[in-house]
Amino acid sequence: MIKKSLLLSICAIIFTSNNSIAQQNLFNVPSSDITEKDKIFFQDQLNLGKLSGVNNITLDYGLENDLEVGLNIFNVDMYPTNDLRNPYVLANFQKGFTINEHYKIGMGTQTGLTPPIYNKTIGIPSFSYFNNAINLDHYGRYYMGAYYANHAYAGNGDSFGMMAGVEYPLIEHKLHLQGDILTGNNDISVAVLGFVIFLPKNWQLSFGAQLPSPSSSNDYGAVVEFTKL
Repeated sequence: MIKKSLLLSICAIIFTSNNSIAQQNLFNVPSSDITEKDKIFFQDQLNLGKLSGVNNITLDYGLENDLEVGLNIFNVDMYPTNDLRNPYVLANFQKGFTINEHYKIGMGTQTGLTPPIYNKTIGIPSFSYFNNAINLDHYGRYYMGAYYANHAYAGNGDSFGMMAGVEYPLIEHKLHLQGDILTGNNDISVAVLGFVIFLPKNWQLSFGAQLPSPSSSNDYGAVVEFTKL
């Protein structure tokens, strides 16, 4: 069964993890993990660069049939600069399709608007994606997918790109290696490599180094992420 799932993942592209330890995003790449019915998922991510820093918040609610809906408040500037941007207020939706115990598919979207807080321009940012997912238990979870992001979401440059990631247990359910990448040449084309620490009461602390994707000119930085499952 594992060999068949691996073959499927290579022919397509991958993403997932076990519900008991999963999170809806790695660092920047959404996973195929769906919030359980009537449960709430919360994530607060800080992206810290030399000249700018933003706060990204996600809140999701689980429905039946492997569905979740929620709200994102992204790109909230934390540093006082002369170029403050309107934040993104997005509705999100994700649907999961479980093929077998090792292989899962997910697809979803994050779409909304930029309220005119700092300038009068109102954009309609949108990010949509498709994921395949492989869960090899003690041997890690491996992720790949494809995305479309309009210019209001990702800035100038490529609207289509690939995404990939990994979560590998160094100490099972205590410390995991984690990394992901969004390819392309736009504002979201970055890679992050770091770790996840599992805390009491279903909290997780993730942190990593942010690097520009090979074809982009984005800044280096750091990412800190607090997740409540």
